[in-house]
This record gives sequence, structure tokens and C-alpha cells, in this order.
Amino acid sequence: MSARSDISFLVGSESRTAILNALASEPQRPTDLARSCDCARETAQRTLAGFCNRGWVEKSDGNYRLTPGGKMVYDRYQELVASVDRADRFGEFLTNVGDAVIDVEADVLDQLTVTTASDGDPHAPIDRYLTILGDDTVDNFRGVTPIVSRIFNESAENVLGTETKMELVIDESVLERAKSAYTDSLELAYELEQFSLRVTKTELDFGLLLVDGHGAVASYDEDGNMAAIVDGGDEAVLEWIESLYESIRTQAAPIERRG
Repeated sequence: MSARSDISFLVGSESRTAILNALASEPQRPTDLARSCDCARETAQRTLAGFCNRGWVEKSDGNYRLTPGGKMVYDRYQELVASVDRADRFGEFLTNVGDAVIDVEADVLDQLTVTTASDGDPHAPIDRYLTILGDDTVDNFRGVTPIVSRIFNESAENVLGTETKMELVIDESVLERAKSAYTDSLELAYELEQFSLRVTKTELDFGLLLVDGHGAVASYDEDGNMAAIVDGGDEAVLEWIESLYESIRTQAAPIERRG
């Protein structure tokens, strides 16, 4: 038997995966497995025979239990299921974010809140961004943006105080659009002593926000609309987002303050 045929055997029936999961908890008899897995006793017996033939299960004192090989199959199957679930949760985000999350650990992904635009709620990611930013003055604001947006400009202005430390990274195309579309906002930013603007020659394809112990990364579709945003405040999440921010920041040069 090949690995492909073994995999097909396992996933070809819900009762087989249920029996594998049940045996991972404790050794059981066919009758008990049939009852707990909601299948016929004959189905449980055939499944156990197939598992035994593959070396995943062995019989001892009337009970069936996983072998070390069976435990390995169980562990890898659970990892596969978890990966498929993550791919589904992060589908829209991953489609549009580029390479930003290639090396993200699974435990970090599991701690993220995912908000995706839909036909019924196309502005859900923007609303989530505004919720994260809040209405109160913040102490620290670090961001990356690949677009020019009136909503983002106004929301940022609402939370900036005289003591707020703010740093923003944009690319050259965003700077040019800001110069033509939001001249007043750009001039105001230049006048703020606590504001630092950095520009990178590399075209940005995602957005990022770090504000007072919370972080977020946003993906955009080809029309520049926010397609999805992931966020969290756990230590591992913040470490990832801060590392991502620094990787962009180091490529960007500061814009000299105008005298």
C-alpha cells in the first residue's frame, strides 16, 4: 500500500477519522467505538481491521489501541485539519497580502482575529481598523500604508495628542498621491514634532498598525480596497507584527522635516 492510498482510506469515511480520534483518547472495544462514533459495529470492525493492516492499531486484551505509528498518523492528521481550517479562515487575507505571512508560526495565526470583507458587509475590515484605533488619544502609533485614504487620515488625527509618538511608513507612490490629494494633511504632519514620516522605494502591498499594545495587518485587493485585516494583542502576535514593521522600516528613509 502507498501513502496516498493509506491517506485515501483514512479520509474516505467520517467514521474512520472518528474512530482514529476516539482511539487517540483511550483503548476501546469495537462495540464501544460503534456507539461513541455513531456507526455500525461491522463498520467499526472493518475500520479496525484496515488500521491493523496498516500498523496503526493493535489489539490487546480485547481492546484496540493506537500503535506509535498510529499516534504519528493521528498527530499529523490533526495538523492537516488545523492547517486547512487556517487556510479557510485566512483565505481572503492570504490571497491579497503577498509574502508577509509566509513564516508566521501556527500559534500566532491561531491568536489572530480575522475580519474579512463580504458582499453583505464590504466595510467590515475598515470598521475593525477604526475599532482597533479607537477614539481616545494614544501614546504610540506606528503604521504602514500602501494607499492614500481620507478615512485613515481623519481617524489618525482623532487619536493623536501633543505627546503621541507617531511614525508612518509609505512608499513613493503614496507620497506623490498625498502631495496632490492631501496637501494640508501632509503639511500638518510635517509641522508635528513627534511625527516621523519614512518613505520606501519598495512598493507596499499591505497595511500595518501598532498602537498601544495592539497590532494589525491589513491586505488590499487590486482596487486598493481593504479586503481583510488580522489583529491581536498577545505577546507572540505583537512580536510578529513588530518584526514585520521593522523589516519595512529599515528599508525606508526618513523625510527631512521642513524648516
